[in-house]
Amino acid sequence: MSITYRRILVIGLIGVGVGAFLAGRLLAENDWNPTTTIKFGEVFAEQNAYAEDLLGPIVVAPEAGHDGKFFFSQAMDPFYMEPETHAVYLDRPTYRAQRMLYPTVASLGGLLGPTATAWGLIVVNLVAMGVGTAVTARLAMEMGLSPWYGLAFLLNPGLIVEIHIDSAGLVATAALMAAVLAAMWNRPWATGGFMAAAVLARETMLLAAVGLAVYFLWQKRKAPLALALPFLAVGGWWAYVHWRLADGLAQDTQAIGLPLVGFIEAFQGWVSTPDRMVDLLIGLVLLFASIAVAVRAVLKPSALGLAIAPFAILALVMSEPVWGRYFDSARTLAPVLTGYALLVPAAIKADRASRSTQTAVRALSS
Repeated sequence: MSITYRRILVIGLIGVGVGAFLAGRLLAENDWNPTTTIKFGEVFAEQNAYAEDLLGPIVVAPEAGHDGKFFFSQAMDPFYMEPETHAVYLDRPTYRAQRMLYPTVASLGGLLGPTATAWGLIVVNLVAMGVGTAVTARLAMEMGLSPWYGLAFLLNPGLIVEIHIDSAGLVATAALMAAVLAAMWNRPWATGGFMAAAVLARETMLLAAVGLAVYFLWQKRKAPLALALPFLAVGGWWAYVHWRLADGLAQDTQAIGLPLVGFIEAFQGWVSTPDRMVDLLIGLVLLFASIAVAVRAVLKPSALGLAIAPFAILALVMSEPVWGRYFDSARTLAPVLTGYALLVPAAIKADRASRSTQTAVRALSS
């Protein structure tokens, strides 16, 4: 193994280690009960009774809890063979069902028992943190940066949060970064395959699939057939869900609205509440980074820039409930934060190299 790949491996292992530390802190506080990160909510008595029948004593989070409780129910029956037993505990079954990859992998397609599945949700996210960090390190090198810029994946607050709530953003974003790297290597089938994984983990990654199609059009003047894979995968799965679940396909229209209205409403809430400073700061960073990435993608198109630029559009139309808490906005726009952390230093380095070249040319010609 070369020094370069040993360094990438080390960086990936750091990602796993930090993720394990974050998860371990929470688990240790609750006698290493794997339901700690599932976040069953105290207000859902029937769902908690369902979980206790499967898992024994569970750790209950305040109020409604979070996404992990839905991913656990999905993982117990990822192909919806018994929706009346498990999917009945999903708040919006046909919406939640879109995000199938993470719970399916965590339960090995539903083969694992309840306790092993609860641990599987944790382990898959730790692996995704390590893989995503390593892939981002390799991507940084491809952009002329140190592999240590791979830590832009690990230190992304939107991805750190995923460790705490057993959610699918880590798997989705790691697959996205792998797709971008494959695109830079001009491997369209790998690009399409990784993007298919990304959209089956989180449907908003279809935005990145469109961006990468634009990249290939810009580079090659045609979009390879392989780039249809994510659209075929998600379309096929949606058709299956429509067949298995009675309510048909549903989308979360509550998460979007008119351009900038959600941000403005959230901003008014931030400035009127003294303890919302973190939400305010991260919200401003996210909006600035989204716009900066979009501008950079137009002026200097690249695989990474075009893949995440469509998230700038998403940022503009996100509703106030999504913008309101950094906990949600940072997860939704996680690709923007990691992408921005790579694109800016790469642009600065390229500009410096260009100026140095120009200076050398002028010196030779004088």
